[in-house]
Amino acid sequence: MIKDDRNYHQRLQELCDCYMETDPKKELEKASKGVSGDPSGNLDELALKFLGLGIFYGASEKAKKILIERSKDGKVTFSVESRGKYQLPPPRKQIADRIVSIARSITHIDEDQGKVPISLGLRNDRIELTFQFNRKAEGETFSILFPEL
Repeated sequence: MIKDDRNYHQRLQELCDCYMETDPKKELEKASKGVSGDPSGNLDELALKFLGLGIFYGASEKAKKILIERSKDGKVTFSVESRGKYQLPPPRKQIADRIVSIARSITHIDEDQGKVPISLGLRNDRIELTFQFNRKAEGETFSILFPEL
């Protein structure tokens, strides 16, 4: 068995690059329904795919931010703030949990609140994002803030 030494940040960049030639909204809708190109159903791969597609969708829509919100009772929402605020189909709870865990791992933020800049290399360019976390008793919000384009 070959060991995969790529970290989450590298794998996220690779997935963003992989999906640059697709329609991210359609792919997000498929991913939210559990339809994925990963037949193994690996939660890390599904979470990274959804996260990468969300970032790519946000960038292509010139979004201000995208948010994944998890309530204490397990409800998940996925929203985009662009030329208005609207919701897209959210990932399943297990995938949303993994997305937040992976994002926290990439940023090394374990505290309830935190905000850190992230640079993602995309082909011959890069995008500067900010990952923001806000965990409270009623739930948790993970936001990705986009630069003004």
